[in-house]
Amino acid sequence: MMTFIAAAFLVLAGTTISGYVEAARLRRDLQYTYDRALGDLNDCVSSMQVTLEKSLYANTPTQQNGLAARVMREASLAKGALAVLPVSDGSLFEASRFITQAGDFAMSLSARISAGGTITEEEYASLQQLSEYASRLQESLRNADPDFSSGSSDNFKDTSDEFADYPTLIYDGPFSDHIAQRQPVFLEGEEELPQGNAQKCAADFLGVPQDELSHDGDTAGNLATYNFSRGTQRITVSRLGGHVVSLIDAREAGEQTLDEEQAKAAAAAFLESRGMTDMKESYYVVSDGVCTINYAYEQDGVICYPDLVKVSVALDNGGVVEYNASGFLMNHTDRDLSQVALTADEARESVSPYLTPDEGRLALIPTAGLNEVLTYEFHCEGQNGEQVLVYINAETGYEEQILILLQTDNGVLTR
Repeated sequence: MMTFIAAAFLVLAGTTISGYVEAARLRRDLQYTYDRALGDLNDCVSSMQVTLEKSLYANTPTQQNGLAARVMREASLAKGALAVLPVSDGSLFEASRFITQAGDFAMSLSARISAGGTITEEEYASLQQLSEYASRLQESLRNADPDFSSGSSDNFKDTSDEFADYPTLIYDGPFSDHIAQRQPVFLEGEEELPQGNAQKCAADFLGVPQDELSHDGDTAGNLATYNFSRGTQRITVSRLGGHVVSLIDAREAGEQTLDEEQAKAAAAAFLESRGMTDMKESYYVVSDGVCTINYAYEQDGVICYPDLVKVSVALDNGGVVEYNASGFLMNHTDRDLSQVALTADEARESVSPYLTPDEGRLALIPTAGLNEVLTYEFHCEGQNGEQVLVYINAETGYEEQILILLQTDNGVLTR
């Protein structure tokens, strides 16, 4: 018995020691990974700073485009390095926002230069500003000595302080902070409704008595709303004008009895009964017994994609379980769509020769910022059968957007 106990003790001790050794090795490997990510981040930021400074003095489109591409590449690599670092206190959030904006600002400039445009004085000032903050970030990262032995670090406070006064850049890019600062166009001139009137609007939309709804508070912001609930349903109404912004029914969908076409018919009937006319179905997806259809407003035969409405229909009984009109309320207005300098045939010449386009149609698409552009939308087929949407500027003939259509068993998606 003593011999057995001694042997068991030795085995246990050996296993414990082996575990400690393995844990120490893993900690070293992890520390090395984090140190390498921090070094990569520092190198990328350093390269960004130099490239941004060079951009201030580049005077030819070729050189400007090359430098913009280098900033985009370094920003992408820097974001990859940032994603590895286990920072627990959000101290690198503003630095991450800066890197994202720098890369996207460069992308915006590159697109304009490629289209024959020039860099404005205001954009040169933004480049100067980006260069200065890149220099600050580089110095802060060089002085940082974080300890990642515990798996995370909160030793980047100085870096956070450097960006306490970092301004919002105003430019036409997909990560522009000013997008959230815009006002809903459709609600301009509307009066603010009392909560009781808004509750009646919500009840009428649902087709139920007003007293069945409970007021769940208000939401502030540019699209301020009154919020109401009824069982599993949550509905929000704009404080300006009393328009329903969203509806969510949290009930679980039962066994499927309807197909996608029946769901589309139910969604179209729902929109029409709520006064949402001239809406054109675009794409749909089916998930967890619910079919979600996107609709865009159609004006004079032109599809206006910024004016988006989303309707989700449960496939068990055809009931609407989600409705979202925030895109429509933020963007809808009567537009001048006469700025068409090219015919569809002329615009089609800008489509890649590796694609076979259809006849095309006019479509208004949003840019990544606050602008809209009138285009020809061509549904194309690639050499290997790929389905591709190409958007050609109806005034200049430049490619504005390319989307890959994904035909799946659950619907049609784009990427």
